[in-house]
Amino acid sequence: MSFLRSISSFASGVLGIYSTLIFIRVIISWVVLAKNRGGWSVNYGQEQPGSILDTLDTILGKICDPFLGIFRNVKSLRRPNVDLTPFLALVILNIVRSVLSLFAHSANLTVWVVIALFVQGLWESFFSFLLILLLVILVIRFFVGRSQSPAANSFINVIDPILDGPVGRVYKLFYRKRGSVEDQKLVITSIIFYAVLYFALRWGVSALVNFLVNL
Repeated sequence: MSFLRSISSFASGVLGIYSTLIFIRVIISWVVLAKNRGGWSVNYGQEQPGSILDTLDTILGKICDPFLGIFRNVKSLRRPNVDLTPFLALVILNIVRSVLSLFAHSANLTVWVVIALFVQGLWESFFSFLLILLLVILVIRFFVGRSQSPAANSFINVIDPILDGPVGRVYKLFYRKRGSVEDQKLVITSIIFYAVLYFALRWGVSALVNFLVNL
């Protein structure tokens, strides 16, 4: 059993690294295509050599695209301006990683361990991923917002509708009584708020999972 737990722990670590590479691949693809085409779509497998980002995008594509290609036929997640299939791939990877990780750290499979597995899997495969993605988009929005170029304005027009909901909540929490607020200040506040929320939820989920596993 200890051998299987060691294998599970190793596999969980490998999947964690691979998930991170896929996430970086998606973000870099967005930035590269926004720079080269002024768009927001992701076209996996298409090489665009040139800058360091282009080269890194190509290298990560060779590593990640074989797995991402498995989900490319999920047409309901493919839109004219954005491909959401990588997110499905990440969700599945994180669920498998959560199962392996919890098995590696749990000697006995009880009802409480199963519940802990569900909680951890839901957090890592959905809520954690969404918060990290939101933070990355907010950081990109902050740096793009510092530029006044037409390309930057075009990019902002695409990204702002995605951020309307979460940024609007931050505005209502901290700035509604003040009225107007500087655009970049609201973005920075949103970054801080969702970063604090992410770490607070991460700590809470970890504490809950450990409590359930030890019951």
